[in-house]
Amino acid sequence: MDSNRPAAAPTATAIFTDEELWLLQSVIRHETAQQEQWRIPPAGLALNDQVAESILRCDELGLCEAALILTYEDCLVIDYCVPQSAKAASGVAIGKQVLMKSFRARRAIQGGDFDTADEPVSLSGDELQERLREQRGQEA
Repeated sequence: MDSNRPAAAPTATAIFTDEELWLLQSVIRHETAQQEQWRIPPAGLALNDQVAESILRCDELGLCEAALILTYEDCLVIDYCVPQSAKAASGVAIGKQVLMKSFRARRAIQGGDFDTADEPVSLSGDELQERLREQRGQEA
């Protein structure tokens, strides 16, 4: 590792269903008014891009879920923007599920149990399947 390069921000991976991704798409904006006045603005271009890309991949590949690589700041944006009572288009309550995934990711980041940003953001099919298996094992 280059000693002049800043340390990568810790990240954690969370698996979201396509309905949860659509909920995130509806509330996670790429910017917000007076963004410069916030210490951690309730918006994120990188998170917005990642959600959009995940929705596209689910649609193009026929997947029903996708992994997002979250920073601590991403988790705070989700916490701020997603109401606990949020529902999917089908009427099923999913806000709490999304928040719980974000809270678990935040705990993993704070506890030091995290993936580093040195990992590729684009995962191969095998890597994604492994992450899905790991996530399901943690949630059980």
